[in-house]
Amino acid sequence: SQQRSTASSIIIMPSASRFILKDSPPAVKAVAKNKEVRGRRYDSECAERPGGIKAPELLFGVQMACLSVTDDAPGSLKKVGRMNPWQIKALKIITGSEEGAHAPLSEILKTQFNLNMDHMMNVSGMSKAGHALDTQGFIAHNDSTIVLSYRCTTSIADWLTNLTTTSSAWEIDEDVSQGHSGFWSCWCDHGSCTGADAAKPRVHTGFYNNFLVTVPLIRKYIDPLLAADEPPRTLYVVGHSLGAGIAAMAACYFLLENYDWKASPHKLRIVTVGGPRSCCTSMARLVDEKLRELRETDKAVFARVVRDK
Repeated sequence: SQQRSTASSIIIMPSASRFILKDSPPAVKAVAKNKEVRGRRYDSECAERPGGIKAPELLFGVQMACLSVTDDAPGSLKKVGRMNPWQIKALKIITGSEEGAHAPLSEILKTQFNLNMDHMMNVSGMSKAGHALDTQGFIAHNDSTIVLSYRCTTSIADWLTNLTTTSSAWEIDEDVSQGHSGFWSCWCDHGSCTGADAAKPRVHTGFYNNFLVTVPLIRKYIDPLLAADEPPRTLYVVGHSLGAGIAAMAACYFLLENYDWKASPHKLRIVTVGGPRSCCTSMARLVDEKLRELRETDKAVFARVVRDK
């Protein structure tokens, strides 16, 4: 903040030439020269206002996103660690030991966070329309918290999702029932849509199709926990990298579909880490509008954590 001394602000930043933020003091911004100023640093005062996200909530969301890389199968984390050793380091930080990092996910959730595992998501293959599907993650809960966490990129099929360059219309009811976003939804990208079809909000085809296969699981395991007569809970929708893209689709779903957060006793916290762009402008506008509407109620917050650019 502007009230901090210039020296302390520079010292706490790992590299003043790389981490220039919108709320950096003038002396820090001066070293940026022609570099584009991007996000904001965490501010505890802002976090306490309606629509802000507190440090414990943010940390918990990041931890849950990291934990999605493993499951209860023996050797899962070791396999992931061959490609991304830092994943093992992250779980060592979360659990406190090497042994703890390689423990079954359900055990980590129970011993470290008092969360009960409800379902381990694992869907792979191709949709009927030929979309690559490879979605993993977990759903867990206790009396105060629900977690929906999507796994990051760990396979060739995941890269096929990442490299998809088309968009699809957001048509949840129709697309969930048929199991995919349709055969010709991406034609709007080539200017072939008119009228009502052209006005529909659009999202990244790959992330959307991988999200669609989890909607039945959301309706089975999460919706009953969000009933009005259930104890007040906070639903965390989280993901890292590819998982962040899918989590963004889940965010659209919980914000725009049949969930009345104003009247609900529950809260929604969306935390994505290193998330790619996943919504076209048409969808982003709807999400932003809904978040503004809910800001003063403190019922829904979307925090997107990125490093530098």
